[in-house]
Amino acid sequence: MKPYEIAAEVKPSERQLNWQKTEFYGFINFGLATVVNREWTDGTVNPINFNPEEFNAEEWVQFFKTAGFKGMVLNVKHHDGFCLWCSEYTNYSVESATDWETENRDIVAVLSEECKKQGLKFGIAISPLDRHAESYGSGEEYNNYFKSLLREVLTKYGDIFYVRFDGAVEPDKNGNIQEYDWLGYYDIVRECQPGAVIALVGPDVRWYGNEWGVIRENEWSVVPERHSIYKAFERSKDTSKKARKKEKEFERDLGSRKAIKKETDFIWYPCEVSVSIRDRWYHHKDDEYTAKTKDKLQKLYLDSVGKNCALMLGVPPMKNGKFAEMDSQILKAFGLDLHRAYSYKVSQIGEIEASSTLSPEYCAFNLFDEDETKTWRPAANDKEPELIITLSQKDMFDKFVMMEHIINGQHVEEYEVYTDDGSGKFKKVGTGGIIGYKRIHKITPVEVKRVKIKITSYRGNLEMQSVTLY
Repeated sequence: MKPYEIAAEVKPSERQLNWQKTEFYGFINFGLATVVNREWTDGTVNPINFNPEEFNAEEWVQFFKTAGFKGMVLNVKHHDGFCLWCSEYTNYSVESATDWETENRDIVAVLSEECKKQGLKFGIAISPLDRHAESYGSGEEYNNYFKSLLREVLTKYGDIFYVRFDGAVEPDKNGNIQEYDWLGYYDIVRECQPGAVIALVGPDVRWYGNEWGVIRENEWSVVPERHSIYKAFERSKDTSKKARKKEKEFERDLGSRKAIKKETDFIWYPCEVSVSIRDRWYHHKDDEYTAKTKDKLQKLYLDSVGKNCALMLGVPPMKNGKFAEMDSQILKAFGLDLHRAYSYKVSQIGEIEASSTLSPEYCAFNLFDEDETKTWRPAANDKEPELIITLSQKDMFDKFVMMEHIINGQHVEEYEVYTDDGSGKFKKVGTGGIIGYKRIHKITPVEVKRVKIKITSYRGNLEMQSVTLY
């Protein structure tokens, strides 16, 4: 088999598939760093200073749902070692925030419960770096301590859909470098939360490489195995100058036929875009001018969720436990626009036909069905399959939303889109590359009678889940 044929056979795990469907979720960084107006603290700030007297879990979750988020990821322990849950393994936690007059200081507990109540997925981020723990740098002793924290937070708070590991490392006060037991950490996640993906320094979800939202034009979910986190661990042991230089290189193409022509082993390693609404991850008063506008967020959404990635947007609370008014207004407006943009399905007033069908079971009309198991597959010999949507009356739209049935892999490499204004002739209005889980293709708003989508290149057994005009 040729490399691209092998790649076409790679499929996601159930946990990866469920994560991909989450699409858009918020990331909260909140703690002692918020109190002292920094991004990192040294682990010596007294927990008594943590006093978010206006924190309200119900309001947080309601706000996230209004913004259009489908999940909430809380950074439960950053590099300073301060835990946002009441732990039996350390007193450097919210439990010691004694000036905070509240019935329950366990932020992880109240947020996870509120997410469950309001139907929002809950996930965590956690850093192995610990500037407070005296055992940091000791090797096995510290790893056992961190594993205890990890197991505790993964077993006390119900279902967790996502675990994000930060890879920051630094010497302790004696110059010792802590070697993290990554494989041991992963084992605990798999044991305690088998449905959770492991991201950033993890085997399930791939970080796209920067914090500015600049991604590849075609972000494949199927990539060569050499990009796996396990291979990264092996490369980290090579300290040669050549190896360090290679590690820093940014490959602009990870999955095309040209990029993988010499590869033999592939993995499903989908991409997450992680960006803060501001320049920094924690709240800083002087950061307000850097808040992304609604228009910038819309572009970011199209460039990530609309191009086969998931988007995690950082939204930092203020030290009083409230979200800044500017951030709140921007995100509420964005969420409203997001709902409006994808509420009216123009294609529902039409019929759909295909240039070919593998069998009656895979008819083109399945693409209009809400049942995700009903799909369209062209005949095996149809090298450039086409779909034509004919509306019962002229209507206007500005977005194609196309989804492959990725439970059976990723196949589309290139496509073209055409419209017919009623004259009987098609006009090409756009081209694109991969589709994957989801592709949102924007065009100039136009009134049409017919639409044609032509798959000009694909690998393996093409299978589409839905095509919708909005």
